[in-house]
Parts: sequence; structure tokens; C-alpha cells
Amino acid sequence: MSTQVVGHMKGTTAALVALTAASCLQVVDPTANNIAIVGASVDLGMSSSSRAFAASVGTLSLAAFILTTGALGDRLGRRRIMLLGLLTAIAGGIITAIAPTTAVFMLGRGITGIGIAASFGLSFALLREVAPDAIPKAVAFWLAGQTAAALVLGVVAGWMAGFGWRFGYLTMPIVAVVAFLMCMRGLPEAKADTVGAFDYVGLGSVAVALIGLIYGLSNAASYGWGSAQVLVPVLVGVVFMVVFIWWENRVEAPAFPVKLFKDPELAGSVAVGFSFNMWQAVVMIQLSMLWQYVYQYTPLQVSLGQLPMSLAMVVGAVIAGRLLSRGIPASLNLIIGHVLLIGTMVLFGFSTTTSPYVFFAIPMIVGGFARMLNETTMGQFFVAKPPPALTGAMASSKTAIGQTSFALGTALSSTFLFGQYGRGIAEAFADANVEPAQQGQYTGMIQQYISGGDLSDYDPALVQKVIDQASEVFLSSFNGTMFIIAGFLAFFAIISTLFFAKANRDRKAGRLVDGPLTLDGRPAALAGGDAPSAG
Repeated sequence: MSTQVVGHMKGTTAALVALTAASCLQVVDPTANNIAIVGASVDLGMSSSSRAFAASVGTLSLAAFILTTGALGDRLGRRRIMLLGLLTAIAGGIITAIAPTTAVFMLGRGITGIGIAASFGLSFALLREVAPDAIPKAVAFWLAGQTAAALVLGVVAGWMAGFGWRFGYLTMPIVAVVAFLMCMRGLPEAKADTVGAFDYVGLGSVAVALIGLIYGLSNAASYGWGSAQVLVPVLVGVVFMVVFIWWENRVEAPAFPVKLFKDPELAGSVAVGFSFNMWQAVVMIQLSMLWQYVYQYTPLQVSLGQLPMSLAMVVGAVIAGRLLSRGIPASLNLIIGHVLLIGTMVLFGFSTTTSPYVFFAIPMIVGGFARMLNETTMGQFFVAKPPPALTGAMASSKTAIGQTSFALGTALSSTFLFGQYGRGIAEAFADANVEPAQQGQYTGMIQQYISGGDLSDYDPALVQKVIDQASEVFLSSFNGTMFIIAGFLAFFAIISTLFFAKANRDRKAGRLVDGPLTLDGRPAALAGGDAPSAG
């Protein structure tokens, strides 16, 4: 092997490591925020509503700017905007950490979200420049690397937050500084050769749409689906999403050409994204609650309990990249992934009050592997298929799909679980002829038990009876919710399978080939020549 080839391989690996480091902000920041927000809310005197908004403002900011930063990268240089995003994230993290008031804290979280939008989305887009001939392997490396880093950085964030919430919020800026230094060298620049007018209408409307949808869905578990807190933002989100789609179909230079989704592999990949993100939302949130409510796991035990799933995700990404590189059809990968995700969700639905940890560990490991099998397969299309001039916008849209589907999975599963739980508790009270005054007392016992409070003032035998009944009801609600979510996953699996079946037929008929698409969603190689260079 020549020195030149070896040098190229080393350079490619170093570039992939740097891009993976840039992507780690998106995984370490939510972890640090979840740990440190409690201390911040107390120290800054936040109200309950202010704390709820403060906890989500970073996510909303990311959603609002994810496509805009992708479009700016396409115009001004993806590497340049990614580096600017890292600097912005550093500034946002520092502002958050030193915030003297709630307003400054929220400003810092908002700036952080903008920085992560640019660094995460464009680090994904640059995979196409770094490894144009090995995109599946590059996507697998990027996904496996950030997942592995999340395991370590999550522990670091918890350790730093132990010194105080302000130190917890400094975790992400430190990671961003390291990533910035790594990305300063060895990364190629890439941007569109020619651009039209900046698409303010399209990017503005999709920003409002994503904020409305994600914020509204996030409120569903707390306020109910019929509340104004859910209906108003979701309705606004839907209206602006319709405006966005209509506008992008008619404007001459769209920031995000929705016509690309005429391609059946891209269209099917959207359904794939909803499936695995919803699965992860349910496992991370509802399973952790089951462990704490019914089995009395400590927060540390919950974190350690989910560790095998993360390790399986690393393995899944690596194996998926190898399978795709060896020519295994994407449709086969996805069918296997969907079957495993649905199967693990069904298995969770057979939980009992005496289920050992291994009962949950095996489906988590299988599901974590399957989740990355699907995400790696999906991710390669979002990198390889867009016209070179729009790689940044398309790569960023994958994150938007992920944020929306995760919020949907959380909202649906929380609604189903607690809706069934509330009805179950009411029925248990009715069956036992419990008086209204006693119902309040029993509910108080349950809340004290869940929060780890002092129950010594209550009769131990009565406490045990009430808690046992509440645990049975919660478990039954959890199991029912798992079966319902399995149905949603099956729905998205069917949609995805139909699109990829069409893609296979189109390939056999010569209507679909690998490579970038034209602006109207046709393979560039079949439309009179290759797509223009990214420059």
C-alpha cells in the first residue's frame, strides 16, 4: 500500500473523528440539562411554568434553526457554519452557566440550541465530502462514535453537576472547545456553486411549524390532548407546515425542495425515522418510570440499567455500516430492524411485578441494535441523495424529523399510560368502595412512595396494600401502552416497507439508481447527466 493511500486513510479517519466530536454536543447537552435544571430552577427562583419552558427552550431553539443553519452552510460553507455553530454553542453554554437570572439563563439555552443545530446538522452533511465513496461506513462511524461518547460524557456531566448546576452546564462548552480544535484542521470546505435568493419564507415557516409541533406535543402529557396548550401550538405548527410545503413547491430556489421526497427511498426513510425515534422515546422515558415506580430503582440504577442498550446501539451502527457496504439491500436491513423493534415492544408488554432485570435487558439490547440498524440505513440516504448544493439542508432535516418523532412518541406513550393508570386507579377505588376522603389519603401515599418520601405516619399494612394495588394498575397500564405503541411502530413499518418495495421495483425497471437527485426528485444520472459539483 502506497504512502499516499495510507495518508489518505489516516486523514479520512481523523476527519470522521472530528465530525463525530462535533456531533457529540447534541447528546451531551440534553443529559447535562436534565441533571442540572433542577438546581438551576431552585437557585434562580423559577416558577413551575418557567422551569418547564427553561427545560425545553434549547430543544425548541434547535428545531427552529436546524434547517436555517443547514441552508446557510450550503451557501456560505458547511465547514465554516459548523465551526461558527461550535463557537455559538460555547458562548451559549457559558452564558447559561453564569446566568444571574432566569431570563439570562433562557437566553443562554436558546443560543446553545442554535449552536448545536449548526454543529450537529452540518457535521452530518460533511460526511459526504469526507468519505464520498464510503457513505454507509461514514454514517455508521459517526453514529457509533457519538453513541459511545454519550456513555462517557453522560457520566462526566453528572460528575461535574455534582459540584453545582453551573458546572454541569459547562460540560457542553468544554466538549465544544475540544471539537472546535479538532475540526480546525483536515476538514474540506463544501458549499453550493450557485444559489438563488435566500428562502426567508420557507425557512421561517418551517421554523414556526417545528416549534409549534414539538412544543405542543411536549405539553400533551401534562395538559391533555384537548387543552389549549396542546391544540393551539399543534394547529399553528400544522398550518405553517402546510405553508412551508406549498411554498417550497412553487418557489424557484427552495431552501429545502420537498420534491426530493418523490424518491421512494427518502420517503420511506421518513417513516423509518418516526419508528425508531418513537421506540427510543418510549424505552428511555416510560421504562425508566416503570423501574422507579414499580421496582423502586434508584436514578443511578436506571442509568446503569439502560447502559446495555447504548452499547448495543454502538454495535448495531457498526454492523449496519458493514452490511450496507457489502451490498446488503437497505430494504432487508429495515425489515429486520422493524421486526425486532416491534417485537421488543411487544415483549415489554408482558412485564409483571416480579420481572427480573434480565427480562428488560434482553429486549433493550436487541432493540438498541435494531434501532441503529434502521438509523444507519436511513442516514445514508439523507447524506447521499440530495443534490450537492442542498446537502446541508437535507442532512439537517433528519434532525428535525428526529426531534418531532421523539416528541410524538413521548406524548402518545405518556397519554396512553397515564390515561389508563388514572382510569385503573378510579376503578380500583370504586371496586373497594373507598370514600372520597380516603381516596385523597391513598393518593397521597402513592405520591409519597413514588417520590421516596416518609411514610412512617401511615399504617404499614395499609401502605403496602395501597402500593401493591397502585403498582398492579401502573404495570397493567404500562403493558397496554407497549402494545399500543407496537401498533404505531407496525404502522410506520408498513409505510416504510411499501416505499422500499416500490424502490426495488423502480431499480429493476431502471428508473432508480444510486447517487444524488435533481431538484424535482429524479436520479441525476438518469436526467441527462450528473448533478453539479458541490464545489
